[in-house]
Amino acid sequence: MKKEQKKEIFPWKKVLVIAVGVLFVFMMVLSAMGMSWLQSFRTVTANDTVTLDFTLTDASGQPVLTTDKDIYRTALLNGGIPFLTPPLTVRAGYIGNPAYTGVEAENYYLSTPDSQVKFGILGQELDELDAAVLGMKTGEKKTVLFRLPVPPIDFKDYEFMAMGGNFTTVRVGDPVPLGFSETPMVSGLENYNSTPQNAAMRIGRVINKTANSLAVDHEYPRADITVRAFK
Repeated sequence: MKKEQKKEIFPWKKVLVIAVGVLFVFMMVLSAMGMSWLQSFRTVTANDTVTLDFTLTDASGQPVLTTDKDIYRTALLNGGIPFLTPPLTVRAGYIGNPAYTGVEAENYYLSTPDSQVKFGILGQELDELDAAVLGMKTGEKKTVLFRLPVPPIDFKDYEFMAMGGNFTTVRVGDPVPLGFSETPMVSGLENYNSTPQNAAMRIGRVINKTANSLAVDHEYPRADITVRAFK
């Protein structure tokens, strides 16, 4: 007679014990992490507060405002006039920012170890950044091409000189610092104001010059953004 072969029984109890042990370790790790692990699965929704790393570039592709120290240093070495700023906080999906917002910035030529300058981000630029972050995840990168045009600023020769410029020597292509404030510094010589309130600046470039006027472009058509965090 043939001996009956003993059937092997799968060790379910041992596997269950191992599985329970692994699950216990997994839950301990999640407990230590809190709820932050869920953030990797969530995307930015309307009204979230989003912290961004970003770089604004001008029409020639040169960085003008950035949170990246390497980009800042490289731009300086290439002869640019960049500004270094902390991460930017935006409100996802929000429309209706003020005309401009001054952010603290460091500039090799203008700031000092004890003080920083204010760089102006236009309200329409912030509106488009607020919209662009919707649906993004932490660590995600995006290039934002601003849709709304920024018209150049026209100056009469006397207005340009009143703000400290040299109308005689300035040429097309030259950089020009532009001041923005709630109480404009220059509105014709008869309304000259030497103490602007809540002032901020941008760097423009001369795009046209006539015998008694010039036009300065300060449009920054692109922003490269990275979502650092949101809540």
